[in-house]
Amino acid sequence: VDKVSNSNVASKKMIFPANKVLCILYSSGGTADVGRHAVRAALDAFPGPIRVLTKDPATLLEETNWNSGSGPHTFTTEERDRMDVRAVDFATIDNLSEHVNDEVGGVISALGNRQPFFGDRVGHVGTTKLVQAMAKNKVERLVAITSVGLNEDWPPMEFHWAGKALKWIFRIGRSNYSDLAKAEVAIRDCDAIDYLLVRPVGLGEERRPKNEWFLQETKYEGKLGPDMAKLDCARFAVSQVLEPTFHKRAIVIGSNPEGFQMTENPPEEEKLETNTN
Repeated sequence: VDKVSNSNVASKKMIFPANKVLCILYSSGGTADVGRHAVRAALDAFPGPIRVLTKDPATLLEETNWNSGSGPHTFTTEERDRMDVRAVDFATIDNLSEHVNDEVGGVISALGNRQPFFGDRVGHVGTTKLVQAMAKNKVERLVAITSVGLNEDWPPMEFHWAGKALKWIFRIGRSNYSDLAKAEVAIRDCDAIDYLLVRPVGLGEERRPKNEWFLQETKYEGKLGPDMAKLDCARFAVSQVLEPTFHKRAIVIGSNPEGFQMTENPPEEEKLETNTN
């Protein structure tokens, strides 16, 4: 298990093509929330323009609660000026070539959804259109947020009992699993793309970001914390589109397994406030 932390990629030499747009796509559900957080992480780490494709721009521009342990989420005027947010229905649009065009230097995609009984299922159909547009317009780098437990990574989280719960979730929501798994296949089948499949463990709504993440590069080797902050997953995705180190492969990402607690203790300032009331 490898640890990465203090990931202020803005201080590093970027490989991201000069004068290009960073494009971020997201749908709905917990993995889509990583897409919203990727916008926040990109604004912090990337000085250039950011194009966001989502069915409902209000979830980014108007909502301040992003179902996570960070926030509230707001943008400055300068940040809003750097964002080009476009309403796109990934299920019905014919193709994405107009949006993922030759102005784009790299893509982060969070189109999958493993959350049962909530949101849409556009992982496969949207990803198929995405990779077609990328190949057509010669956009090479794609970092896609999928899920632990997909395809050759089954069973999910073999290192923790929480993996049994996710296995049950996938079994009652077979269409969720199938949609995500097929999205991965669509990416892998496109030879023109330099991809990384990021497979997060749980993405708990109360988990607070620590600006670190841990990686399991080989199945059954090492353990991860079974729940992580959405913003930390997003920061890793942004770092990999700006300065790629993993190519044409999948990787499981989680939190620190040492001393991991399913229920986090409140921050010190919350403790202090509670004790003084």
